[in-house]
Amino acid sequence: MTKRLATDTILSPAETRVAAGYTAGMIAKEIATEAGISPNTVVRHTQRIYVKTGIPHSTNALVAWFLATNYGIDLAEFRRRVGAALLLAIIAGQAVLTDFSTDYTARTNGARRVEARRGGRRGRRDGDDNPFDITTI
Repeated sequence: MTKRLATDTILSPAETRVAAGYTAGMIAKEIATEAGISPNTVVRHTQRIYVKTGIPHSTNALVAWFLATNYGIDLAEFRRRVGAALLLAIIAGQAVLTDFSTDYTARTNGARRVEARRGGRRGRRDGDDNPFDITTI
């Protein structure tokens, strides 16, 4: 006797086999070969699963729904934790980039100030227009 799944009340046995195949990482052709049915039948079962459950037409969404329903996984809590981790990674990455760009800007601005001081009036003699000419210093 096979273990009853929570999805058994929603899906037919054939649809449950198809959903379990997707959850195992198979594609429609592999599910069809293993179940001994046509690939078109797998596609029809998949479409019926989408209609019955109201989930988006995505294999990833189907797998997430199947696992969450049968094994009691709270997807909302999982999404919150993943979202928090991503947000923390973005903020940390932005802080590192900000520190780098601030340091770089300070160095380049300092270099510009030095160049501006060198290129000032100092070093000009008798109307010489080229302040960077070595012979005028």
